[in-house]
Amino acid sequence: MPRLDTTIPASALTVALAFVVGFVWPDSVAAQSVWTVELAPGIVSDAGSGRSVGGRLSAGVMLPLGGGGASAGVVVGAASFGGTRTGPWVQRHRRHTSGPFAALQAAVPLAEGWQAQARIGLGRWQTALTTSVNGADAFDASESHLGTLLGAGLAWRLPRGLGVVAAVDVGQHRFDGLPTVRPVLWSLGMSASF
Repeated sequence: MPRLDTTIPASALTVALAFVVGFVWPDSVAAQSVWTVELAPGIVSDAGSGRSVGGRLSAGVMLPLGGGGASAGVVVGAASFGGTRTGPWVQRHRRHTSGPFAALQAAVPLAEGWQAQARIGLGRWQTALTTSVNGADAFDASESHLGTLLGAGLAWRLPRGLGVVAAVDVGQHRFDGLPTVRPVLWSLGMSASF
């Protein structure tokens, strides 16, 4: 059966973000918006494959929600969910997933300088698959799919708009004919707000 290519170019995500900021939100609210950038490298874990290296880079705009310090907005970026290994030595599958995403993100103040974050979004993930038989590579392919991104974090604000962010994000390794694996990215990184 032919596949429908539903690739979402990064430029389309940028245009959508600009549309929301420029046309949907009123000028008075947009003037209070805070632009934020996060770079969070980390370790990816899943039950069957141990650990690998991954990370998340995102940028977006947050708007205040009332007077309590809570905010919400849209972030776009890219994430890498490292690699997983499944199957016995006789036939082992190695998968690596990465790609762009767009998400709604909310932040709630906890204490002076501390903030809790939550995000839910959709990514255009590219999964690369290598199958080995008795240790020798026998098959190599890649596949794209839409999948969820769920995340939560704890941010500590530093002076001059900088911050430290500890986060956990759940991604998706998917490839036709194989079970879906949901790796967890544990990251520690920096944020900048302006």
